[in-house]
Amino acid sequence: MYQEQQVNRLHTYLKLFGSLVLVFGWLFFSGCATDFFVDKGHVDGVSGISFEIKPPYLNEKKAFNLRAENLSPWQLQQISDAMPFIAAFTNAQLGNAVSSALLPTSETKVRSIRNIQNLNSDTFLAVKTIQNWQITAQHIQFNIDYFYTGQDGHFVFYRDNYIFKSNKQKWVFEKHAKTEPEGVLVCEKSPQGWRVCEPLNRAKDH
Repeated sequence: MYQEQQVNRLHTYLKLFGSLVLVFGWLFFSGCATDFFVDKGHVDGVSGISFEIKPPYLNEKKAFNLRAENLSPWQLQQISDAMPFIAAFTNAQLGNAVSSALLPTSETKVRSIRNIQNLNSDTFLAVKTIQNWQITAQHIQFNIDYFYTGQDGHFVFYRDNYIFKSNKQKWVFEKHAKTEPEGVLVCEKSPQGWRVCEPLNRAKDH
């Protein structure tokens, strides 16, 4: 009888302890969930130049390749100044929530990846990398690698080229660097484990 009372008391204490854990856990997570699960971004320093990798357009800013191209501090500063404008432009190009009719008039001559690849509005288009920088005092040239899920369930990677110009303390799209996009890419892992992509036509020539 005494042993049964002890067992019952133990079960009661365990239930109380479990309830307290749940209550404290709920209070903790309800107050801190935003801090833990929302990516607020960060400030990245590259060769002494600061980059605000923060919303808006956080994912687009994360796609900037800043360390693998041996850029000088002056070139990095140009990219840092242009980053908010290039990120906003890239986001509009994805077209996941923006109608092409809503693009600024200065961007109406931009090639549409969705139109070229015949992507419907349900296809989620994302940016993989913004890279291959060529920089002067008035112009920034670069490539954007996009990707989406093809009909076979595999990722399709696609590259296009752009030139931005400095205009009244802003950076705006001026033209494409080439008359045609690089197009669909073939991507393979390098011996170092990095994904290396090159245009499909160029890969066929190898």
